[in-house]
Amino acid sequence: MARSIFFLIVAFGMLQWASAQTAYEITSSKMTIAGTSNLHDWESNVSKVQASADLTLDGNLLKAINSLSVTIPVNGIKSSKGSAMDKRTYSALKSDQHANITYKLGSVSALEKSGNDYKIKTSGSLTVAGVTRTISMDVKGKVLQDGSLQFEGSRSILMTEYGIDPPTALMGTMKTGNEVTIGFSVKMTPTVSNNRTTGK
Repeated sequence: MARSIFFLIVAFGMLQWASAQTAYEITSSKMTIAGTSNLHDWESNVSKVQASADLTLDGNLLKAINSLSVTIPVNGIKSSKGSAMDKRTYSALKSDQHANITYKLGSVSALEKSGNDYKIKTSGSLTVAGVTRTISMDVKGKVLQDGSLQFEGSRSILMTEYGIDPPTALMGTMKTGNEVTIGFSVKMTPTVSNNRTTGK
Protein backbone atom coordinates (compact mmCIF):
# COMPACT_ATOMS: atom_id res chain seq x y z
CA MET A 1 0.00 0.00 0.00
CA ALA A 2 2.76 2.42 0.99
CA ARG A 3 4.63 1.58 -2.21
CA SER A 4 1.54 2.34 -4.33
CA ILE A 5 1.12 5.71 -2.62
CA PHE A 6 4.81 6.46 -3.25
CA PHE A 7 4.45 5.78 -6.98
CA LEU A 8 1.31 7.94 -7.12
CA ILE A 9 3.19 10.83 -5.53
CA VAL A 10 6.07 10.45 -7.99
CA ALA A 11 3.70 10.25 -10.96
CA PHE A 12 1.79 13.33 -9.80
CA GLY A 13 5.04 15.23 -9.36
CA MET A 14 6.19 14.31 -12.88
CA LEU A 15 2.83 15.45 -14.30
CA GLN A 16 3.21 18.80 -12.55
CA TRP A 17 6.76 19.18 -13.91
CA ALA A 18 5.67 18.33 -17.45
CA SER A 19 2.94 20.96 -17.40
CA ALA A 20 4.46 23.85 -15.48
CA GLN A 21 4.17 27.59 -15.14
CA THR A 22 7.27 29.49 -16.17
CA ALA A 23 8.19 33.16 -15.98
CA TYR A 24 9.13 34.67 -19.36
CA GLU A 25 10.63 37.98 -20.50
CA ILE A 26 11.19 39.71 -23.84
CA THR A 27 14.58 39.10 -25.48
CA SER A 28 13.84 40.74 -28.84
CA SER A 29 11.01 42.83 -30.21
CA LYS A 30 9.79 44.85 -33.15
CA MET A 31 6.94 47.27 -32.54
CA THR A 32 5.58 50.10 -34.67
CA ILE A 33 2.92 52.78 -34.33
CA ALA A 34 1.53 53.80 -37.73
CA GLY A 35 -0.96 56.42 -38.79
CA THR A 36 -2.02 58.83 -41.49
CA SER A 37 -2.20 62.57 -42.07
CA ASN A 38 -3.65 64.84 -44.72
CA LEU A 39 -0.16 65.02 -46.30
CA HIS A 40 1.40 61.57 -45.90
CA ASP A 41 1.34 58.35 -43.89
CA TRP A 42 3.73 58.09 -40.97
CA GLU A 43 5.28 55.42 -38.79
CA SER A 44 7.18 55.44 -35.50
CA ASN A 45 9.36 52.62 -34.17
CA VAL A 46 9.21 51.62 -30.52
CA SER A 47 12.83 51.12 -29.47
CA LYS A 48 12.16 50.01 -25.89
CA VAL A 49 9.67 47.34 -24.82
CA GLN A 50 9.61 45.70 -21.41
CA ALA A 51 7.37 42.73 -20.70
CA SER A 52 6.95 39.79 -18.36
CA ALA A 53 4.62 36.83 -18.63
CA ASP A 54 3.67 33.66 -16.79
CA LEU A 55 2.98 30.83 -19.22
CA THR A 56 2.05 27.17 -18.87
CA LEU A 57 3.65 24.72 -21.29
CA ASP A 58 3.28 20.96 -21.60
CA GLY A 59 6.48 19.93 -23.34
CA ASN A 60 6.50 22.14 -26.45
CA LEU A 61 2.76 22.84 -26.30
CA LEU A 62 1.47 26.19 -25.04
CA LYS A 63 -1.37 25.40 -22.65
CA ALA A 64 -2.16 28.74 -20.97
CA ILE A 65 -1.17 32.39 -20.69
CA ASN A 66 -1.64 33.08 -16.99
CA SER A 67 -0.46 36.68 -16.91
CA LEU A 68 1.21 39.28 -19.11
CA SER A 69 2.25 42.87 -18.54
CA VAL A 70 3.92 45.23 -21.01
CA THR A 71 5.57 48.63 -20.45
CA ILE A 72 6.56 50.98 -23.27
CA PRO A 73 8.56 54.08 -22.30
CA VAL A 74 7.14 56.97 -24.33
CA ASN A 75 10.59 58.45 -24.95
CA GLY A 76 11.52 55.20 -26.74
CA ILE A 77 9.09 56.00 -29.57
CA LYS A 78 11.09 57.31 -32.54
CA SER A 79 9.60 58.62 -35.78
CA SER A 80 11.06 58.24 -39.24
CA LYS A 81 10.20 61.94 -39.69
CA GLY A 82 12.81 63.02 -37.13
CA SER A 83 13.01 64.68 -33.73
CA ALA A 84 10.42 67.36 -34.51
CA MET A 85 7.75 64.66 -34.93
CA ASP A 86 9.03 62.92 -31.80
CA LYS A 87 8.53 66.07 -29.72
CA ARG A 88 4.95 66.40 -30.95
CA THR A 89 4.34 62.74 -30.18
CA TYR A 90 5.69 63.07 -26.64
CA SER A 91 3.62 66.19 -26.09
CA ALA A 92 0.44 64.52 -27.38
CA LEU A 93 1.08 61.49 -25.13
CA LYS A 94 1.68 63.80 -22.13
CA SER A 95 5.01 62.12 -21.45
CA ASP A 96 5.96 64.68 -18.78
CA GLN A 97 3.07 63.35 -16.64
CA HIS A 98 2.76 59.79 -17.96
CA ALA A 99 6.15 58.38 -18.91
CA ASN A 100 4.91 54.94 -19.94
CA ILE A 101 2.27 53.21 -22.03
CA THR A 102 1.21 50.01 -20.31
CA TYR A 103 -0.81 46.91 -21.12
CA LYS A 104 -2.01 44.24 -18.68
CA LEU A 105 -3.66 41.04 -19.83
CA GLY A 106 -7.10 40.51 -18.34
CA SER A 107 -8.24 37.21 -19.86
CA VAL A 108 -7.69 34.73 -22.69
CA SER A 109 -10.96 33.60 -24.25
CA ALA A 110 -9.41 31.26 -26.84
CA LEU A 111 -6.08 29.48 -27.28
CA GLU A 112 -6.29 27.26 -30.35
CA LYS A 113 -3.46 25.38 -32.03
CA SER A 114 -3.45 25.67 -35.82
CA GLY A 115 -0.54 23.82 -37.43
CA ASN A 116 2.62 25.23 -35.85
CA ASP A 117 0.85 28.39 -34.70
CA TYR A 118 -1.64 29.36 -32.02
CA LYS A 119 -4.64 31.60 -32.49
CA ILE A 120 -5.13 33.55 -29.27
CA LYS A 121 -8.03 35.84 -28.38
CA THR A 122 -7.31 38.20 -25.51
CA SER A 123 -8.76 41.06 -23.51
CA GLY A 124 -6.75 43.47 -21.41
CA SER A 125 -6.25 46.99 -20.10
CA LEU A 126 -4.32 49.48 -22.23
CA THR A 127 -3.23 52.71 -20.53
CA VAL A 128 -2.14 55.63 -22.72
CA ALA A 129 -1.55 59.19 -21.49
CA GLY A 130 -3.01 58.21 -18.13
CA VAL A 131 -6.29 56.90 -19.58
CA THR A 132 -7.15 53.19 -19.33
CA ARG A 133 -9.42 51.34 -21.73
CA THR A 134 -10.24 47.64 -22.07
CA ILE A 135 -9.35 46.31 -25.53
CA SER A 136 -9.71 42.95 -27.25
CA MET A 137 -6.91 41.68 -29.47
CA ASP A 138 -6.21 38.66 -31.67
CA VAL A 139 -2.63 37.39 -31.39
CA LYS A 140 -0.67 34.72 -33.25
CA GLY A 141 1.73 32.66 -31.15
CA LYS A 142 4.39 30.07 -31.89
CA VAL A 143 6.69 27.87 -29.79
CA LEU A 144 10.15 28.02 -31.41
CA GLN A 145 12.66 25.17 -31.58
CA ASP A 146 14.82 26.66 -28.83
CA GLY A 147 11.85 26.69 -26.43
CA SER A 148 11.21 30.41 -26.69
CA LEU A 149 7.87 31.84 -27.80
CA GLN A 150 7.01 34.36 -30.48
CA PHE A 151 3.86 36.50 -30.42
CA GLU A 152 2.63 38.73 -33.27
CA GLY A 153 -0.38 40.95 -33.70
CA SER A 154 -1.76 44.42 -34.35
CA ARG A 155 -4.49 46.62 -32.93
CA SER A 156 -5.97 49.92 -34.10
CA ILE A 157 -7.07 52.52 -31.55
CA LEU A 158 -8.47 56.04 -31.67
CA MET A 159 -6.31 58.68 -30.01
CA THR A 160 -9.33 60.64 -28.84
CA GLU A 161 -10.53 57.62 -26.81
CA TYR A 162 -7.46 58.23 -24.64
CA GLY A 163 -7.89 61.98 -24.38
CA ILE A 164 -5.21 62.65 -26.99
CA ASP A 165 -5.51 65.44 -29.54
CA PRO A 166 -4.06 64.18 -32.85
CA PRO A 167 -0.77 66.10 -33.39
CA THR A 168 -0.51 68.85 -36.00
CA ALA A 169 2.52 70.41 -37.71
CA LEU A 170 3.49 73.10 -40.20
CA MET A 171 1.38 75.70 -38.38
CA GLY A 172 -1.62 73.42 -38.47
CA THR A 173 -1.52 72.63 -42.19
CA MET A 174 -0.54 69.01 -41.47
CA LYS A 175 -3.08 67.12 -39.39
CA THR A 176 -2.68 63.52 -38.33
CA GLY A 177 -5.57 61.08 -38.46
CA ASN A 178 -7.30 59.98 -35.28
CA GLU A 179 -6.69 56.25 -35.81
CA VAL A 180 -3.30 54.65 -35.20
CA THR A 181 -2.28 51.01 -35.54
CA ILE A 182 0.10 49.32 -33.11
CA GLY A 183 1.88 46.32 -34.62
CA PHE A 184 4.25 44.01 -32.76
CA SER A 185 6.38 40.90 -32.99
CA VAL A 186 8.12 39.82 -29.78
CA LYS A 187 10.24 36.86 -28.72
CA MET A 188 10.04 35.72 -25.10
CA THR A 189 12.32 33.30 -23.25
CA PRO A 190 12.37 31.97 -19.67
CA THR A 191 13.54 34.63 -17.22
CA VAL A 192 17.27 34.14 -16.62
CA SER A 193 17.30 35.49 -13.05
CA ASN A 194 14.31 33.38 -12.09
CA ASN A 195 14.30 30.47 -14.57
CA ARG A 196 11.81 28.65 -12.42
CA THR A 197 9.20 25.98 -13.13
CA THR A 198 6.54 25.78 -10.50
CA GLY A 199 3.85 23.11 -10.74
CA LYS A 200 0.43 24.60 -11.18
